[in-house]
Amino acid sequence: MDMDIDGTDGKPYVLIEPRKLPVTKGSRNRVNYTNGESSNSLLNTFSEPKTGIVYDRRMRYHGNIHEDEHHPEDPKRITVIQEKIKNTGCLNKMVLIKAREVSAEEACLVHTEDHWDFVTKTAHMSDNELIKNADEYNSIYLNNETAFCARLSCGGVIELCKAVVDGTVTNGFANVRPPGHHAEINEPMGFCIFNNVAVATQCLRKHYNVEKVFILDWDIHHGNGTQKAFYNDPNVVYCSIHRYENGHFYPGDKALANYTAIGGGEAKGKTINIPWPRAGMTDSDYIFAFNKVVMPIAYEFSPDIVIVSAGFDAAEGDPIGENHVTPSGFGHMTHMLKTLANGKLILALEGGYNLDSISKSALACVKVLLGEPPSKLGPINPNQDCLETIHQVIRTQSKYWNCLAPVYYATEDRLPGQLLVDMAEMLKMYRTRNLYSKYKLIPVPLSDGKLGQRFTNLACCSGDLFRKEVVFFFVHDMADFRHGLFIY
Repeated sequence: MDMDIDGTDGKPYVLIEPRKLPVTKGSRNRVNYTNGESSNSLLNTFSEPKTGIVYDRRMRYHGNIHEDEHHPEDPKRITVIQEKIKNTGCLNKMVLIKAREVSAEEACLVHTEDHWDFVTKTAHMSDNELIKNADEYNSIYLNNETAFCARLSCGGVIELCKAVVDGTVTNGFANVRPPGHHAEINEPMGFCIFNNVAVATQCLRKHYNVEKVFILDWDIHHGNGTQKAFYNDPNVVYCSIHRYENGHFYPGDKALANYTAIGGGEAKGKTINIPWPRAGMTDSDYIFAFNKVVMPIAYEFSPDIVIVSAGFDAAEGDPIGENHVTPSGFGHMTHMLKTLANGKLILALEGGYNLDSISKSALACVKVLLGEPPSKLGPINPNQDCLETIHQVIRTQSKYWNCLAPVYYATEDRLPGQLLVDMAEMLKMYRTRNLYSKYKLIPVPLSDGKLGQRFTNLACCSGDLFRKEVVFFFVHDMADFRHGLFIY
């Protein structure tokens, strides 16, 4: 395999400096609005691809020295993705953004100084020290290049986010490793050293006046580190779709990964977990979750930018995730997210351990970022486990988002003297239930808006809708359900 396939020969990288907008190939062209200029010319100007990509082959230096057997977080992961993007001609249409090392000041917007110091010291440890230290943490490996690669990975995501905010590019893909969403404030975890997405988010908010960020994590594993970083922050929504299995799937935090984890303080409702109860979830399940929960909440939140922790271990063929999301499924999810935040969308690589699956899935997302439509999906038929999960998520989140209906309340949420359900609504439900049990009358919709609002669940008819004669009348006796409208 040709390992030198980043496509940068003769093409300068774009390094974004704070508060500077460089004039590059990816910058928006000025439009001269002169009389007689064709509309096609204007359309062509605005339709030029403005998709950025971050890749640095030096990130492959982070490797496993702990044992001889193959490790799933393979350095070739980023190589096969970059090769796939190049071989299909997409790389030539993209703006290359140079990765650079994250600074201590930037990393410590999320992580502790002790964590930064520990990672830095690994560059000078012996192999025995590296193995001993790695064994003290949860599912990581270390070598002398780990610190450099982790700084490069995190800094690369920051640079791509800055390029999107500055307008150098509209959207982009960060092909980086090691991944980041498991890294917690004070320790590495789950193949992750620094939390790339969390650090980039905080940098944007501090240096670029970005107020609201929507983080979607579609990696098969729950992003425990990212969730904890923003759990009490009302201006960052963290939404994760992950395999859960009642807390038995990695990272195994039963409380924080369930739909009952909603955020703290003023940030209640800003953490949204969609926890799949088993493996085997498909495109239908993910698209259903998007349509019912992810996109309605994202529209209501109205973020300034969207960042995706884009792990591809939910893809068909992944040995760890064991789900069945196709490249088309990832393409459709990307397509929907592009409608948010004026198209300001960043996908940052997280997991994904089947080299064929991740390269095809990443390519599908990149093509959509470049403006191609996603390939056709089959019929959307979510399974019963999906329907039940989404129902529980809506029950939990409906108190915090107007877009989720109906609103569900628990008895412990009731304030003294407060009715959880209006008395008129209770009477409507009572009358509807009794009309069906006694007379087999069922509610029917009314086309008139005012009547429909007033007589919701009160316009009823018999099961036989094909009778030639229908008689309308009002009942004015309370005993006969006053102001009910019935059809016989």
